[in-house]
Amino acid sequence: MYRLAKENYDELKRHAIEAFPEECCGFVLYDVENDREIVRRITNVATERHKKDPETYPRDGRDGYHMDEKELLAATREFESSEFELRSIYHSHPNGRAYFSKEDEARAKDPWDEPLYPEAVYIVLGVDGQNITGSAGFIWNEERLEYEEIRIVKT
Repeated sequence: MYRLAKENYDELKRHAIEAFPEECCGFVLYDVENDREIVRRITNVATERHKKDPETYPRDGRDGYHMDEKELLAATREFESSEFELRSIYHSHPNGRAYFSKEDEARAKDPWDEPLYPEAVYIVLGVDGQNITGSAGFIWNEERLEYEEIRIVKT
C-alpha cells in the first residue's frame, strides 16, 4: 500500500487531464526538511523528439513519454541530495487504462534488467478526455524479481 496525500493525487490528476491526449510524467518527492511530499511535473517531449527523428523515437506523446532532459536532471539532483527522497514516478495513459505496460516495465529497468529505482512506486493514471478512469501503483518485489501492483490510498 502507498499513501499519497489527496492534494498530491489531485495534482497528478490535473496534470494528466491537462496533458490529454498526450501522456504526462513526473515525480513525487519527499521534502525532508518540511516533512511533506511534493509533485514535480516534468515536460513530456516525446512528440517533439518523434517529429525530429521518428526512427530513433518511434513513439509520440499519445503513446509514450520522454522526460525533458534538463527538468529530469534538476529533479534527479533533488532526490539524490539529502534534502529530498524519491517516492514515486508517475505518468498517464491517455487510452483510459491504468496498467503497467511492457514498455513501462522496460523503462523502469536498466540494461541488465535490474530496477532503476527499486524503492519507488510507479503510478499510472488512466485518462479519457476530461476524466481519470483509474489509477494504479506498482513496486519492485525483490523476492519475486518483478513489479507487482499495490493499492494507492489517498489520505
